[in-house]
Amino acid sequence: MSLYMEIACAYNQLVQFTDLLNQSLLETEVIHAQCYKLPAVAGDMSDSSGWEFIEPESFTGFTALSMATGAFSRFTPDYQYSAKYPFRLPGIIQLNPVHRERISELVYQCNHLKLKIKSLINSSALNQTKKRELIQSVCPNAITLQIYRLIKNTTSPVRRVGFTWCNKNSMRRIKKSEFLDYLQRSKNNPPAGQTKSEWAPWVDKEVDLIKNKTSDFVKVKRPLPIVPKLNISFTDDTKTIMFYGHLPAIIFTAEPIKITPLRSYIDKKNKKQFQNYLIKRLYVVSEFIDQS
Repeated sequence: MSLYMEIACAYNQLVQFTDLLNQSLLETEVIHAQCYKLPAVAGDMSDSSGWEFIEPESFTGFTALSMATGAFSRFTPDYQYSAKYPFRLPGIIQLNPVHRERISELVYQCNHLKLKIKSLINSSALNQTKKRELIQSVCPNAITLQIYRLIKNTTSPVRRVGFTWCNKNSMRRIKKSEFLDYLQRSKNNPPAGQTKSEWAPWVDKEVDLIKNKTSDFVKVKRPLPIVPKLNISFTDDTKTIMFYGHLPAIIFTAEPIKITPLRSYIDKKNKKQFQNYLIKRLYVVSEFIDQS
């Protein structure tokens, strides 16, 4: 069987099991459902200007359940969002434990197929462009990350669910010589609205800043999109778990649980953080890492 046929078969099975899961959830008496719709700009990597303030919109009941099931089966971009931005819907679906075995089996089948598709693609000898073309030939306009995302469910009785925000940075160490080569190439690729003659002097200043440093490495600290997380604690001795709130989590507990809502996110960066950047547009910090 060809790689395309293997992935297409696994994807079709994933769609079928996801539909079965969603149908089962919609037909099951739900104790509580709650989810948070995030504004379209939140997490768009192409523009960080919308990260300073994020106000999630809360939904409960059948509306939240419908949104949750829609999120489980969404493998393509939401029309309101950037095609580069994977959709996120933090939330929970609380069910009676009597439904655990049936729902958990469907979740397992969905996650098994997600992992199979991921393994088939990543183990191939294709480059990133070919991999993207392959998955989109199976599912047009697919966002691969949304296909890969696992559906979370718990087995122990839950006591509390806390929603929060995760604000991280991506740290990279790049050889000074490689970074200078990159800057030299960028001189010939000015941003839209600028000519090469206008752009080159700015890049030359950046080149001088890098050359004046004695270290052989450049430290890049790039802010990552703000991501919602869930912190779940249990009534028994099961350890508290925390995971990203990309999709609603399914929990099985008959008793009411305590919920800490996902509150508005306010960026608390201080001026000192911005002063630490040597080249702000490329997120180069003034601290250089020693060769050792």
